[in-house]
Amino acid sequence: MSEELATVVAIDGQHAWVECERRSACSGCHQQSNCGTGTVAKAFPMKQQRLRVALTAEVSVGQQVRLGIPQASILRGAALVYVLPLFCLLAGALLGQLWLAPLLAGGEGITILSCLLGGLIGFSLVRYFSTRLDQGAYGPRMLGVVLHTRNLS
Repeated sequence: MSEELATVVAIDGQHAWVECERRSACSGCHQQSNCGTGTVAKAFPMKQQRLRVALTAEVSVGQQVRLGIPQASILRGAALVYVLPLFCLLAGALLGQLWLAPLLAGGEGITILSCLLGGLIGFSLVRYFSTRLDQGAYGPRMLGVVLHTRNLS
């Protein structure tokens, strides 16, 4: 489970709007001072990400909560976004090279066009499936409220 801390900014019925700081992977890397990507990441300000999550505990505005996303959901989402379009792109290229180019007596232009068509189909499938996914399974879940203890000394 991938976890992150967020701050409650609004409560809307059975849901809460929370904000968490979007960080780059470079913020935790020890080589960021020697890396070009780390230098670029420092140049851009960190943005606040606003999310809507279902309430699983009583919270008030200003409290911090722990959010989590299961690793399996991250892997399935990454496969959908990255692997599906690439597969369709390659399938279009193979279809064009092995079937359409000989059928139409065309050259590599037919292969390139069928490759592009396969890529467009792949991205269209990603848009189609991403709007129909169960957001509860792929979205963040509230794992609990962060309790701050006061030092009474």
